Amino acid sequence: MVFSYFSFNQIIPLIPSIIILALAVVFFRKNKIKLSLVLLFFGAFGLGCFIALLDPYLHIWDESYHALVAKNLMDNPFYPVLYKIPVLNYDYTLWTDNYIWLHKQPLFLWQIALSMKIFGINEFSVRLPSVIMHAIIPIFIYRIGKISLNNKIGFYGALFFSLSYFPLELISGVYFTDHNDIAFLFYVTASFWAWFEYTYTKKSFWLILIGLFAGCAVLIKWLMGLLVFICWAFTFFSERQKMLQWRTYTPFIKSVLISMFVFIPWQIYILCRFPVESKYEFPIISSRLFKVLDGHGGNFWYHFEATRILYGSGLLVSFLLIFSLVVLFKKLNSINYRIFIISAILFVYLLYSIAATKSLAYCIIVSPLIYLGFSALFITAINYFEKKHFKNIVKNSFFYVLLSLICFFIIDMKDIQINHTMYKPSENEDRIKKLAEKSLINNLDNILPDKKYIIFNTNFAQGGNIPFMFYTDYIAYRCIPSKEQCEEVIRKGYKIAILDFNNLPDYIIYDENIIKIPITQ
Repeated sequence: MVFSYFSFNQIIPLIPSIIILALAVVFFRKNKIKLSLVLLFFGAFGLGCFIALLDPYLHIWDESYHALVAKNLMDNPFYPVLYKIPVLNYDYTLWTDNYIWLHKQPLFLWQIALSMKIFGINEFSVRLPSVIMHAIIPIFIYRIGKISLNNKIGFYGALFFSLSYFPLELISGVYFTDHNDIAFLFYVTASFWAWFEYTYTKKSFWLILIGLFAGCAVLIKWLMGLLVFICWAFTFFSERQKMLQWRTYTPFIKSVLISMFVFIPWQIYILCRFPVESKYEFPIISSRLFKVLDGHGGNFWYHFEATRILYGSGLLVSFLLIFSLVVLFKKLNSINYRIFIISAILFVYLLYSIAATKSLAYCIIVSPLIYLGFSALFITAINYFEKKHFKNIVKNSFFYVLLSLICFFIIDMKDIQINHTMYKPSENEDRIKKLAEKSLINNLDNILPDKKYIIFNTNFAQGGNIPFMFYTDYIAYRCIPSKEQCEEVIRKGYKIAILDFNNLPDYIIYDENIIKIPITQ
């Protein structure tokens, strides 16, 4: 039963958020646009807080790694490391166990580091930048919709995104690559918004923002962040008589150059400062197109099938998506807008369908445009019904019932409950382990006499050493140390503590200088 497994504390941020979003709809229908947008922002922010507070621990895989690297960036934002001090030897090619950590571009990590600098080292501080960005994206969607269609389609597209299940779960850290993908979605959408504002006003200010946001997107998830320029380039074909005029391309070139000034300095810096690690990582980024990395493979239809997770459940969602986009394209009021949106969706889905490496979130960067399609379909249905000769109370009832049903299916509270409670233990079996792990971590200072200990065998869950290092200042490893490693640790001035799952060798069991921490599971 929906809501029954949430605790009272978990549900507290949800109720006012739903009320605020409902009020946003009411005031929008009364033509109080600015107030409705303010309420939309705060409603989306509240939903983000709700999802961010559900789990009092970091998720594996990516969230805990991102959080730990961001924590270490608090001390030096230009020195990204996984282990603050690499006591044991490491393999720089393993992003899960290396030292210098260049596996992701740094902007979203800097945002998390800043959040923790202000609000402390905890899960909510890690997720707060994603909460804020998720709340701003609907405002971008509204403006894109208003400029290219009308304010109704813009508003309800923004509302649907605010309630959308998958972006909310990215905030929670459940799906890889969590905050990286929310930040990427934010900056790509921001670059789209700036482009639409530029085409609407022709003011140079928006050219600067296009370049700035696109450059920031590259500093999140590499060159797909330049998607706005690919879509913009396609729009040049709409006016063939201007294609041979140099001034046609001047604004485009200016904006591209601005984006390059944003993202190129970091690439030069890491090539000079960390030449071995950066020269290893750069080829890996491009190899995703041709090679399956980290076991994330799939067939050509992977991302089309993934729409059932990104936009709802069931086979019907895929057909509704296609139908809604057809409606959207017919309603767009400019050939350039039509080309831009079509090229964005087709390019992203085609490229990632061809790419060997797959990920659920790859195509989410065009979700704001797709939600405008759902909104166009919704408004079309409402307009059709309102033409019928029914009383106003019937028309209003139809509107609110249909809107409520769409929102209920979009947010998918059942799956949120599965992912964050013990509603279905078989589908969330790591939750009990993670809670027990967090409890032990919180008690470490009472177990260990000082901070000079290195903790071994931290195998509560996958990547178990990462949360140990995030929540504390101890260095932690998943392995049971060999005799030689024990000697190396002692020689470097550290002491040894080890979690005892009844799997320790005799040379550790009988060493009285090693603290054994018994674990019962």
